[in-house]
Amino acid sequence: MSKKYIVIGGVKHYIKDEGTEAPAEVPAEEVVEEPVAEPVAEPTPNPAPAEPVGDVEAQAKAIGKSIAKEIVAEMKLNSSNQEKEVSGTIAKILKGKDLTDKNSLTADEKIVGFYHALVTGDKAVCKALSEGTAADGGFLFPDEFRAELIKSLIGPFTMRSLVTVIPMRRDVMIIPMLESRPKVTWTAENETKSTTTAHFAQRTLTARKLAAILYSSDELIEDSQEIDVVKTIISLFGDAIKDEEDRVILAGNGTTQPTGINTAVTAGTYATRTCAGNLDFSDIINTYYDLGQAYRQNAKWVVASANVRELRQLKDTNGAYIWQPSVKDSEPDRMLGKPVYENDYVGEASILFGDFKRAYALGDRKRMTVKVSQETETAFTKDQTAIRVVTRIAGNAWDDRALVALVTIP
Repeated sequence: MSKKYIVIGGVKHYIKDEGTEAPAEVPAEEVVEEPVAEPVAEPTPNPAPAEPVGDVEAQAKAIGKSIAKEIVAEMKLNSSNQEKEVSGTIAKILKGKDLTDKNSLTADEKIVGFYHALVTGDKAVCKALSEGTAADGGFLFPDEFRAELIKSLIGPFTMRSLVTVIPMRRDVMIIPMLESRPKVTWTAENETKSTTTAHFAQRTLTARKLAAILYSSDELIEDSQEIDVVKTIISLFGDAIKDEEDRVILAGNGTTQPTGINTAVTAGTYATRTCAGNLDFSDIINTYYDLGQAYRQNAKWVVASANVRELRQLKDTNGAYIWQPSVKDSEPDRMLGKPVYENDYVGEASILFGDFKRAYALGDRKRMTVKVSQETETAFTKDQTAIRVVTRIAGNAWDDRALVALVTIP
């Protein structure tokens, strides 16, 4: 009497009749008395005996459970293979290193690995390489990625490079501002010495959110395994953030944005001299000496492009031009021996002169996040991915005496 069986994945599963001791599973190749049926995608249970006896019904149920397990295992296998396919690209970028040991990764591996995982939706790798998850569902940049982005913000002709940058670990920070200096007096022997105090006021740095969005093409994302491509993308974000930083350091409104120099320091503090369209040598000389001697050593000019043409034509009383062009591209031009920086956000009606390191503080909040979305209309219709970088910066005037300006009289 032949035994009843079904085949699952090339393995025979026997149905044990009452009083028969047959193995539950026997490899197909070991069975010779019965031909092995071809594996089928959806196996059909053999018909039960006309008069089921003993535990045949229980055996059938067990086989049903076995079939279900096979199907689930197959689904998991397929899912695992897909994950391995994605992870294979990441493994290639990270040269097969273990993500749990981030110290074994180079800075470039972390930067490219994080970005590629971000744009391809590999959240497990993003989480492993990032510094945490943001409240909006985005990821905090790895330190190496953030450092690369911050480095792109610092250039020889940016306002960030001129002012004092203060790292912030929270959204609000109080910084002291020296309003008065100690006074020195002479006293005779055994006479009471005069007391003196230095009075400190306070300025508040409140971090404001700044977002930059880049729509990246699918072709660019496919090439995101290369460090040069990712650094190009980082530089695009850096240029956008850098330009907005320049603007708010000079003209930020102080409510939804950091407080800019022109907002923090009132016109009454400046030297009220005419500026636009009718400059002469005496205006520049007077502005230079309006600034206290203690601040002149590290002083710099910040001038709008519209005023540069006029300033380059000014001559001193001996007929020499007061503007000295730079002999190196990496160095600024000079006026009266002090560096000149062009920045249109200062406005044509104002020319700033002072020690900007002591005049202004830029708060740099370390929390910088990134999020990817393909749900926007532009992303969907043009096969693009929206990459959104969010940073927080703060700014306020620090020492009002460190800065003077030529301004147009109201």
